Formats: sequence, C-alpha cells, structure tokens
Amino acid sequence: MPLERAGRYSVCVSSQVGCALACAFCATGRMGLVRNLEAWEIVEQVRLVRARLPAGARVRGVVFQGMGEPLANFENSVAALKLMLDDNAYGLSRRRVTVSTSGLVPVMDRLGDECPVALAVSLHAPNDKLRDQIVPINQKYPLKELMAACQRYLAKAPRDFITFEYIMLDGINDSDAHARELLALVKSVHCKFNLIPFNPFPGSPFKRS
Repeated sequence: MPLERAGRYSVCVSSQVGCALACAFCATGRMGLVRNLEAWEIVEQVRLVRARLPAGARVRGVVFQGMGEPLANFENSVAALKLMLDDNAYGLSRRRVTVSTSGLVPVMDRLGDECPVALAVSLHAPNDKLRDQIVPINQKYPLKELMAACQRYLAKAPRDFITFEYIMLDGINDSDAHARELLALVKSVHCKFNLIPFNPFPGSPFKRS
C-alpha cells in the first residue's frame, strides 16, 4: 500500500490461514481456522514485497490486517514483530507497525507488556447486542472490558491513540443513532476511526452503506 510520500510503502500481512473468530461480514471467517503461520512465514511476506518494489522504494510500515487474528497466534506474531523492529533486521519504527485485533482482551495486555506497537481494534458496532451478532468474540469480551483494555494499552503504546476499525453495513450499523452511540462509547479513549466500505462476497447477507 503506497504511503503519502512517493516511494514509501506499507505492507499488509496475514498471521493465520483462515480465522476462527467467524465475524459475520468476513469472508475469511467463513473458512474457519486452517493453521497458524510460523514467524518466518509472516516476516517472509514483508521480504517478498520489499524484493519486488521499484528501485529506491522502501517499506516504511507493516499492518497485521490480512488473514487471521494476530493475537490468536501470539507467539509467532510477536516473534515476527521483534524481527521487523530489530535494527539489525528490518528496523521499522514501533509507530509504523500496527497489529489489528478483534478484541482478545487478555492478549492485548500481553502485547502491551511484551511488544507494544500501534494498535487497531476491529470494533464494527457501538453496543454489545449488535456486536455480539457480527463480532462473536464480543460475547466473551464485551465492550466495557474492551474499552478498559484499550485504556491500559494506551499507557504503553508508541502512539497516543487507538485506531478503531468500523465496517459500514447498510441498515445494520450505519445510522445516525449508531454514530451517536459510538461516540459515547469511546469518549474516554483517545482514538481515531477507520471507516471501511464493506466488500461484498458470495453468500453474504450484507450490503455496503
């Protein structure tokens, strides 16, 4: 993915083949979990992209936002992160490496302790009733616990905000009332939002806002 400055790119990597979290709007979730990627397989994605860039271009960032839940493959994800951050390997800034999670609260705390990088949280709903339906992990770690975990993570994070990812589903989570509820939910968390257009796939009941 090209960044703002010419010749600089960010790489989106996968941490698993498939995913067990079964978010309702996600094609990968329909696959189920096939297997975890090893640390070298995660890092290899960055190496392959870097090898194919035009002369003079550089990889300046990595986002764990491809296939899988990185925090469900914690040991391999952290091992890969440490190579990406190591000055003797890829030398990336913690501010430019982002891990995206659907909200595995205890593992968010572990990441903050062991390898704090930028954090993105796949939120997608402003209340527990709706999030339980479209992001099932919410049934185990509801929004009150998730917001508290975000606050704890901010104390250790290299950036002073959490990114909340929010997929826009027509008639499901995109009303004015949802927007007001969302702002009330995150009022105590320094954050920004990434509003994502839904990408339709065969068999999905959802439509793009």
